[in-house]
Amino acid sequence: MPRADDFCRFELEENSSPTDKNPLGVKGVGEAGTIGAIPAVMNAVNDALAAIGAPPVELPATAEKLWRAISAAS
Repeated sequence: MPRADDFCRFELEENSSPTDKNPLGVKGVGEAGTIGAIPAVMNAVNDALAAIGAPPVELPATAEKLWRAISAAS
């Protein structure tokens, strides 16, 4: 298991680039870690639909869309 003393020395720097799109000049980055969740869930939903012969649905996957897809399979 690598430890802190196994790494080479490195320095952190900051490169500020405020945006002109809002009064604070801030940009959002909190969403970046969750962006893969939406396609993963839709792939799982459409995989489950395919298992019963139902057509795939597109976002937003509403209850009505799922009901129609499941009904089309039966």
